Amino acid sequence: MKFEHDILLAYHTLDDEPIGGGSKGWVTNFYRFLSTLVEQVSGTKSKIKMVNEKDSHVDLYNGCSVLVPIFSKHFLSNPTLINGVNLFASSAKENNNLQMDGLSRLLKVIKFPIDVDEYLPDYSDILSYDFYQIDSLTGEPQEFRRFFGNEAERSYWMKMVDMAYDIHQIQKKMSEVTSKETVVSEVTREKTIYLANSGVDMIIQRDIVKRELIRHGYRVLPDQSLPKEIHALESAVKRDLAACCLSIHLIGEDYGYSPRGSELSIVDIQNKLASMHTFEMHEQNKRDHTSEKFSRLIWLSPDLKNVTERQKIFIEDLKTDAAALDEAEVLQIPLQELKSIIREELVTGGRFKAKEVKRDESLPDEGNIIYLICDQLDVEASQPVFQYLKKKGYNVVTTLFEGQLMDLRYLHQENLRRCDASLIYFGRSSEDWIRTKLQDLLKAPGFGRTKPMRASAIYAEDKTKLINQNVQLTRTMVLGDSDFSPNTLEPFLAKLEN
Repeated sequence: MKFEHDILLAYHTLDDEPIGGGSKGWVTNFYRFLSTLVEQVSGTKSKIKMVNEKDSHVDLYNGCSVLVPIFSKHFLSNPTLINGVNLFASSAKENNNLQMDGLSRLLKVIKFPIDVDEYLPDYSDILSYDFYQIDSLTGEPQEFRRFFGNEAERSYWMKMVDMAYDIHQIQKKMSEVTSKETVVSEVTREKTIYLANSGVDMIIQRDIVKRELIRHGYRVLPDQSLPKEIHALESAVKRDLAACCLSIHLIGEDYGYSPRGSELSIVDIQNKLASMHTFEMHEQNKRDHTSEKFSRLIWLSPDLKNVTERQKIFIEDLKTDAAALDEAEVLQIPLQELKSIIREELVTGGRFKAKEVKRDESLPDEGNIIYLICDQLDVEASQPVFQYLKKKGYNVVTTLFEGQLMDLRYLHQENLRRCDASLIYFGRSSEDWIRTKLQDLLKAPGFGRTKPMRASAIYAEDKTKLINQNVQLTRTMVLGDSDFSPNTLEPFLAKLEN
């Protein structure tokens, strides 16, 4: 399939008026940056032609591999430009090549928020590339008019790079189809990931994770725009989840918008449906003695500050729900560490496949092994407890903080699997930290633990910080005081011995 142009860039001339007294407009800058990036990604120079409302030649739209319309109110109110988009898309649909492996040959660039679906309803499922940002304080959209600077580097350029890679992938696929070298194969569940839509404050982070997954050969769903009506949305999400082995949810300060017919946000709805799917897969595996893998990773931004009451409730519900299923995990760690965990989850099988870690052979598999869990902030403060237990003759393993993140994570799970008793030291650490550790105790069977925990306790310097932590769910006794006294551990040790 030969095309006269690799890329056709369609725009309205009013969107390319000079910016800030300069000689170049928004579209001209966009064309210049895109040309450079596509060439850098593909290694070859692409033939890109710009077309505006003054060009109405049919062959222009039929003679391109990829169409990039820059949508604005001027573009959508112009019949010539709209007809050109419809001509390209309908022709591609007839040839069954509008979508190529989840990527569309029609790349919808939205320069400023506008309801494109109202003008092009037949292509509402095609993902858009939003080249504007939402002001975190006012919630108002802002058009990018400066292309260099902190915000531009983080948002504008990431979108531009994504487009360049997507165009390269489409052109490569078109070339393979032309040369008849491609054998169509279905992407397996093990290589398909559901990356849930996020609030506006997590768009950049979501793009980073998506880009990383795609570069490692994974298919990322949803690969189309989600419907804006609740019933159609639920059907689309359920269908995509059924094709995936893992769902990833990025949670920030923004609760997200609500689709028509629902009071819940799209972020909340996707999480609830993923939770339901996780439970259904779990029950199906138990019933049919199968091992179809599906798990969830829920990432909470470490930088949560201005959180509304509704978002606080949503986050607490997330944590409670995740604690009930071994296949779900809530993480509040830097994004770079999240990417490592995602990679490990996919490569090794994560919680579905025990990772071989070097055990401390000096500790027997049988006997009174106490796992003393503490935060890095409390390493020094917990030493009197550690020394006392060692002096009493117990085998004590403690939380480690030096080494690779994945090894530390699996060592923590291994200690929960093997220990006879757990003792959490709670001093200077946060309430979120203790809540996470209590959830880990509930999930110990999911890490491979087969024997009951003989004793479980929290040594708290300040017991009032545990009022809202649902400690009773883990049958964990609460001990301690601001100053360590061996007597405070007697109930815990008596239960361990009995």
